[in-house]
Amino acid sequence: MDTAVKVPMKPLWKWLSLTASVLVLVVVSYFAVGVAVRDRPEVRTGTIHASLSRESCVGCHEPIAAEWRESFHFLSLSGPFWGRLRTKRADRLFEALRIPCVNCHAPANVLDLTEQAHPVQRTDAVQLGVDCVSCHVSEQGIVGPGRSAAAPHEVIVDKRFQDAILTSIAICARCHAEAQFNVVAEWQQTPFARNGITCLDCHMPELEAPSVAGRPARLRRSHRFLGDKDPEMLRKALDISISVNDDGSATVRITNSGAGHSFPAAGTNSLFVNVTVQDDDGLVLEEKERSFGSREWIPGYLDFWPFLKVTKIPYGQSREIEVDLPSEHGSIAVELRYRDWFMVKNQDVVFATLTQAY
Repeated sequence: MDTAVKVPMKPLWKWLSLTASVLVLVVVSYFAVGVAVRDRPEVRTGTIHASLSRESCVGCHEPIAAEWRESFHFLSLSGPFWGRLRTKRADRLFEALRIPCVNCHAPANVLDLTEQAHPVQRTDAVQLGVDCVSCHVSEQGIVGPGRSAAAPHEVIVDKRFQDAILTSIAICARCHAEAQFNVVAEWQQTPFARNGITCLDCHMPELEAPSVAGRPARLRRSHRFLGDKDPEMLRKALDISISVNDDGSATVRITNSGAGHSFPAAGTNSLFVNVTVQDDDGLVLEEKERSFGSREWIPGYLDFWPFLKVTKIPYGQSREIEVDLPSEHGSIAVELRYRDWFMVKNQDVVFATLTQAY
């Protein structure tokens, strides 16, 4: 005779049903309110100089344009990253949720924005991404730190281009302080900012190079806009160490010592740290992997708990991974991979490795 006690499932199913209903109600309400109160992003044709086209800018300033073409500013809409997103139809998701990604990936003239205004997407030449006109042309004309006597056009001298700290706050922050992840605000809280090390020092370092084709080299800023698409920049951001402990374990420590902000900086990019322990014959005895970054169920929209999980490493902080050492002798290998987007798993970049015998 079966004497097992049967637990009634009705209360459990009632609880699950109620929880699911509340969750659906929260999501639907958020979308309904969001659609009702959020204006469709403003779109306008960008202001260009009255007598000079974009082609004139890149033709005359070819040395700078050559650097810019290697940057993610140039590829912000046409590069492989956005191509992969379009392949996975993520851009359709953004459009459906009215997320103004193009506002920063192909902005109109950012110099004309009022202090609290958000960037505005442009309709002309969007394939050029963040271009010369985005940052150097306003309704008043061409703007920069100064004017060469031989320049064929006037230049409005603007202090926002003369003071690197002001440039970081007044120009870079226009896009890099958007959405939930305010990289510029993070930088302002670090010793980098307090010691006068700006966004430009890392992402637009000074170099000796001509600004105009056929002219002599001079001291100016690089326009490659180095960032997380550059493996060397990724390597500079983090320190890796391995320590073997007396209790038969090892600790891998990842420290954000070189980025003047959290790592990864923004978006739904991820750092993966893979740790393997092998014996002397190469047999894998232990393996662990951890990821750090930001994960949103619906990127850019449901950016609150429980739909958002943030495990980025703030500047100056460390994260540790502990593994057992099952044999007396072997090696510990650490591999750091960077993923542009959590949906794109087949194009991770391995940018650092470390191996230590024990």
